[in-house]
Amino acid sequence: MKRLSKLFIVAVLILAAVAGHLFIQSNAAIVDEFNYRIETTFEENGATITASDVIRIIQRSDFVCPGACSIVTAVRGQATPVKFSNGKYVFVLLGTADHSFRAGNMPYQALRPLPPNRKISELPHHPVNVPPEYVPTIIYLTDMADPESAVIADRDNLQTLIGANVRLVNVSVQLTDEAVSTGIDQLLPWVKKQEEVQKSNENISTSHGLYPETDNKAKPLQSDYPRFLERNDW
Repeated sequence: MKRLSKLFIVAVLILAAVAGHLFIQSNAAIVDEFNYRIETTFEENGATITASDVIRIIQRSDFVCPGACSIVTAVRGQATPVKFSNGKYVFVLLGTADHSFRAGNMPYQALRPLPPNRKISELPHHPVNVPPEYVPTIIYLTDMADPESAVIADRDNLQTLIGANVRLVNVSVQLTDEAVSTGIDQLLPWVKKQEEVQKSNENISTSHGLYPETDNKAKPLQSDYPRFLERNDW
């Protein structure tokens, strides 16, 4: 009987230690957290069209540990749908097709904190233009029901794809207290059906896919492009 009691006490202590560790990991390990609005501005036949979405970023230490630890960036948000006057859409992705940056680190390029070591969340809430090299990839779906019909829309083919005099004017980011945007699955139901939303903090460049160009040539990606349409890392 005494032996069982001791085993029970040990089990309770182990569970308490695990629970305490998980609590510390999920709370004390947070380095920074903030929401930012990404706004994309187009010009269509002289008229201005803007669309925006709010994305949430949480940065955590990979482990609670003394000394240096790696930082994990978790993202929650979706690509920005932009609707033109003829009913056609383009989608401003959560990153770039060549994987040179993702939604998690884009605001750090546009909202570089000054002085050094200042947190992004502590910066003023005013819009900042995204440098051209960090502007997200924009895609057009020739068939909204078919994820494999996506083509990259850029300044060379945007007017042809939309069928109007359209050009990208600007992309900006701004810290905000507004809620994270949702609802892209109402336009693209297959986003949820394919279960491409990532549910962990793992590196998303674990699979390979093809990203069609307008000349029908395929461009390999480090990650399947639907993963740039929605992220939900927690």
